[in-house]
Amino acid sequence: MKRLPQLLSALGLNAVPAVGWFVGSWSAGTTLGVYWFENVAASLFIAARIALHRKWNPCRGHTYYQPRDKERRGAKRSFLEYFLTISLVFSGAHGFFLAMIIFVLTANGHGAEVGLNLHELAIGCGLVMTMLAADFTFDLRGLRTQPFASIERMADANLGRVVVVHLSLIFGMAAVAFTGANTAFFGVFIGLKTMADLAARLPQWNPDKPPAWLCRIMDRVPNTQSGKAKDKRQTFEEFWIADRAD
Repeated sequence: MKRLPQLLSALGLNAVPAVGWFVGSWSAGTTLGVYWFENVAASLFIAARIALHRKWNPCRGHTYYQPRDKERRGAKRSFLEYFLTISLVFSGAHGFFLAMIIFVLTANGHGAEVGLNLHELAIGCGLVMTMLAADFTFDLRGLRTQPFASIERMADANLGRVVVVHLSLIFGMAAVAFTGANTAFFGVFIGLKTMADLAARLPQWNPDKPPAWLCRIMDRVPNTQSGKAKDKRQTFEEFWIADRAD
């Protein structure tokens, strides 16, 4: 039950552009504009969560953050700085791409498909902002007791959503302008984004030990322990436990 408001919030946020596109006949530009605004506003609300959590629960992760991805490691900086740098730089690039694509396609005679309707855009952004603010207010009740890892997972999920919307800006506009498959593309995109947002809010299955049937299958896979003697081969269960501990 604790996750129900989060699931309803995810459904509501995705319903705004979906209803606008399928029912309100929004243009592709207006629909993607609402998605872009959601990215920016969601990133700022998560930054506010990080700042409050750092104030209430100061820890090394907040002050000297090192990403798990070794390719992203660099100078030590705060988690808030790390998150805002990536999310706002990507969002700024999204906004630039969106503006340029709309300008070019409008000049080439595709203004009806990609043009922005400011009234519809304001309605969509207002609804998104209201839902994000309600979600933020609900989260404040338990934010003080959440571990740093929970905040990190939330930020990582948001960064993943930023990348998804970025790809939709590039390929979605191309589909609308050049293939005529705009309805099909946005239907698939809206469905995938909704499932991704719901999955980020549902508990993930991560048992201490893998199921026996999976161990039997994986232990039969050859060359899984390259360079080791056969009698010293690590079982899949041992690998799972060690990987989970890492």
